[in-house]
Amino acid sequence: MIRALNTGVLGMRQFQTSLDVIGNNLANINTVAYKGARVEFQDTLSQTLRAPTPDTATTSGAAGMQVGNGMSVSAIKNTFTQGAMKNTGVRTDMAVNGKGFFLVKDTTTNELFATRAGDFREDKNGYLVTNDGFRLQGKNKLAPAYTTSEQAEIGDIRLDVGQYTPDRSGVSLNYSTNLFTKTAHGFSTGNQIKFPSTLPAIANDTNTVDKVFFVNKASDDTFTLHSTAAEAATGANAVNFTDATITAKTGFTTDVANDKITLSSHGLSTGNTVYVKDGTIPGGLTAGKSYHVSVSGNDIHFHNTSSDASTGANKVDLTSAGSNDFKLYADSGTLTSITVAGGASISQYNFGADGKVKMLLTDGTQYDRGQVLLQTFKNEQTLTKIGANRFNNLAAAGAYGITADSAGSAEILSNAQAPGEGGTGRLAAGSLELSNVDMADEFSRMITTQRAFQANARVISTADEILKEMMALKR
Repeated sequence: MIRALNTGVLGMRQFQTSLDVIGNNLANINTVAYKGARVEFQDTLSQTLRAPTPDTATTSGAAGMQVGNGMSVSAIKNTFTQGAMKNTGVRTDMAVNGKGFFLVKDTTTNELFATRAGDFREDKNGYLVTNDGFRLQGKNKLAPAYTTSEQAEIGDIRLDVGQYTPDRSGVSLNYSTNLFTKTAHGFSTGNQIKFPSTLPAIANDTNTVDKVFFVNKASDDTFTLHSTAAEAATGANAVNFTDATITAKTGFTTDVANDKITLSSHGLSTGNTVYVKDGTIPGGLTAGKSYHVSVSGNDIHFHNTSSDASTGANKVDLTSAGSNDFKLYADSGTLTSITVAGGASISQYNFGADGKVKMLLTDGTQYDRGQVLLQTFKNEQTLTKIGANRFNNLAAAGAYGITADSAGSAEILSNAQAPGEGGTGRLAAGSLELSNVDMADEFSRMITTQRAFQANARVISTADEILKEMMALKR
């Protein structure tokens, strides 16, 4: 009888826990991406009144007799089933359709958390953050503009709300090849750029801070500029830049008999390579062709090879004077510390199903600014709810690519998957995942829990009535 009383009490306690879980599920039925929980029970140790005896060849064994001692909660498991999708129209809202969690970081502790809630916002610095200010993680340096090592970098997602491309200070320009050099310059073919300062001169043209050029990416470290997007796409007709210190020198006097031109303060030295262009060019010279020069004071002679220029031999034969309005340009040397900036501003942005941040420019072109990454786990049940739609204990849950740091106080992200890769789901931009709590199911479980609670209470009251009858026998 006492056993029945204890069993009833134990059952009531366990069903109270079940009711707590059901109540919390219902309370979060409108919580973004909330994952419901369910209670699982197990029986407790049974008391053996008689052990079973085995059968023999001549006799049948006796059945055992055991009386259970009630039940207990074996686990409270989170259900990570997919919640319904709701279109919000907010461009920073994201939902995961399938497996995977967003990763967000507390910038004060550098601790990482997993979440399914994609109700992000953009802070004043352009970072995508949760409502609590935790920063969304992903990649900001994508191919082909960045090197392989840069593409592997994972950190805070930051929207580029200013120029199309960041400034590239310190870029150098070689006048012989019109090739710009900057390690990991970050440009892609088709990018539009301008020169906000330190303008290199252009042959037969002008260059201003408002002039737009189109990029052809020759390599990760080099690029050329072109006047049109079509030329940039093929690399044809690179813009011909010239040395500003000796550009557009006019007023030359031509001495046909001695095969030389003369101008004071021309700025050239023996061995320099030059070409002539514009105006009426002295006969014997070809416009745009590079020549090596030998210089004596104000006099300049043209040669076809550097060795001839060094010795003064084999001067190009000038056949006519032309006029003094032609221009002479340097065709060698390097101009350094040019600051190159983006030429188009951001019109709007959105997120693709692959997590890439799609930037639309004011000139109608588009490029990928960054990419949101997702994390999967080997054992999602090990994730620990800590409130605010976040989970921690990521390393213990078997997060791929996450290891505890040396201090053991934070978890470090070393790898994650792009949406749609490695078994992860796809992103639904402008949408949110709703709670996966089924109201009908919860109310059904509430009814069965209530009845189970009442049944255990009835066991107690019945056992009490029997005890009363037993006590009455004494009278």
